[in-house]
Amino acid sequence: MKNIKKFYKEHRVFTILMAIVIVCAILMITVLIQCFYVGNGTDKYGNRLDGIENHEISESRQSDFENNIANNDKVASADIRLQGRIVYINLKFEQGVKIEEAESIALKSLEEFNEDEQKYYDFSFTLKQDAVGSDGFLISGARNANGSGLVWNNNREIVEEEADPATTEKDNG
Repeated sequence: MKNIKKFYKEHRVFTILMAIVIVCAILMITVLIQCFYVGNGTDKYGNRLDGIENHEISESRQSDFENNIANNDKVASADIRLQGRIVYINLKFEQGVKIEEAESIALKSLEEFNEDEQKYYDFSFTLKQDAVGSDGFLISGARNANGSGLVWNNNREIVEEEADPATTEKDNG
């Protein structure tokens, strides 16, 4: 004990600074542990999915949806996937279907869901038609649970780029 008192008297400033450093290190470690480890056992969605069991869309309803939409002669295939509160719908269309027709089919597909589900879930649509020649499209649309209609992204058709004649002549010459 005498050695500690002697060391303190001889190195008072050093001892006080070391005590401050140790207290700060303990505080930093505590904060880091709380940030990275406390709460990791909870759901990744937090409380955003509270009540989802009251609005559940069963696997059988999902497959019925896919079958009903795929029965349309303009639709080549339909796929639906639920992730949290978002319903992802992918529709692939036959050749010759215009973008406007595809958008109207997607909008009509929302009727497969009751009003309660439409107010609870967000919907995300991907409409695709493979390009053959110069036709085809790939667009995305979304409907917010609080919204009333679908919002579409860039509605341009896919057009193959033609080779520039000036570039082709230079390559050949």
